[in-house]
Amino acid sequence: MDRHIEALIARMTLEEKVGQLTCLADSIRPFAFDVNPDTFAWPPAQARDMIRAGRIGALFNGVGAAAGREVQRIAVEDSRLGIPLLFGADVIHGMRTVFPIPLGEAASFEPELAQRSARAMALEATREGIQWTYAPMVDVARDQRWGRVAEGAGEDPFLGACFAAARVRG
Repeated sequence: MDRHIEALIARMTLEEKVGQLTCLADSIRPFAFDVNPDTFAWPPAQARDMIRAGRIGALFNGVGAAAGREVQRIAVEDSRLGIPLLFGADVIHGMRTVFPIPLGEAASFEPELAQRSARAMALEATREGIQWTYAPMVDVARDQRWGRVAEGAGEDPFLGACFAAARVRG
């Protein structure tokens, strides 16, 4: 492991280590908080304080690179250790442009199509300041009652592998 990382971990409190494992719904940047403010446990001011204290390592489903830079500035400049945040989002079938669900794309039997749509999603997510996408979903779905069936390529492991590889290339 890199010496800088080892030294950083040695300086971290238990609370800061747990904070690196904590991902909260992004109540600071646009989109997430505006949807329904009652669903978020942390008001923006409190979330900023938690970032300063090293108790948040990632924010989920917020958008906007400019707002993300301001939040990142708080993490890097105002926290004790200056560890940057990760910004994640569910980019399953689009960020701004909506593409067919992965199960529908797999029904086309054209992995190149999935590669092209994944590339477009990657560009849009990057433009929004997202570094971590929860995609592709590569589980083999054999029980249609499961709520995430639509996020994968279905029940065929070979087809799923072809589409997963194409999405990663994209």
